[in-house]
Amino acid sequence: MTDEARSDVALSIAALVFGPLLLASLRGGSTLLGVALDATVILALTALVPLLLSRTRGDGMAAFALDHPVTPLAGLALALPVAIAGAIAMLTVGTSPSTALLGRLSGSVLQVLPVLALSIGALLLVAFLTVRGAQAFGRSPLWTLRRLLRTFGMGAALLALVTGLLRVPLGASGVRVVSNALALAVLVLVADRLLDASTAAPRLAVLLPAGLALYLHITSFGFGLGLQAGALAAGTTVVMAVIVLSGRGARLLVPLVLALHVWPTCLSPLALGRGLC
Repeated sequence: MTDEARSDVALSIAALVFGPLLLASLRGGSTLLGVALDATVILALTALVPLLLSRTRGDGMAAFALDHPVTPLAGLALALPVAIAGAIAMLTVGTSPSTALLGRLSGSVLQVLPVLALSIGALLLVAFLTVRGAQAFGRSPLWTLRRLLRTFGMGAALLALVTGLLRVPLGASGVRVVSNALALAVLVLVADRLLDASTAAPRLAVLLPAGLALYLHITSFGFGLGLQAGALAAGTTVVMAVIVLSGRGARLLVPLVLALHVWPTCLSPLALGRGLC
């Protein structure tokens, strides 16, 4: 399975990295057709290849760690810091409290489509890369999930805070910089409480999707903003990956991925979902 897993990882990354070059011209507008087309493109770039590969290999939802009987309601604590940070970010640009409470859903009802597409795409892509990464890189050094989370999750929060504060003299919002970094730190602490202290996994299974998130943000936004947003995205990806590998299953992440895309933070693993940094 090792060679097949490496092939699956490479194909999924290639679709996300090179897909926009082929599908960029298909992005729509604000009409129903345009928004539906945008959502379709997002799913094609993120979820289509993993779904096809999982069906080809015959392992179905197990390829996404979605075969665990865990209720998504148990993951609400993971979503709360993201929702708060997103609402604060919206308040800093002059939105009303009621609008900030609803996030992107406060506008047109059509915004439900891209929110769902980004949420589904982020969940399936990160879970698939994590599961396949654990199979492909079994010889990577084994670290406990808590060590991975604390080292790289908190490290990403610190990097996002430092790089964000360096952007404040250039016009970045200090409130948003701090709230985004703080939300990631709280997210790491909440996830830490959900992990078994002895569970270990190959280090690359977590670092690969996190590194991909960092790379995509830097190439999309440039080095300055990209490094800050990429650090936030990488930290969130680390949280998602360790939850997937913990045995609790990816269903626990459903409230989190919805919050990541309902509220416009820069914590989403996907550079496609632009937020407020």
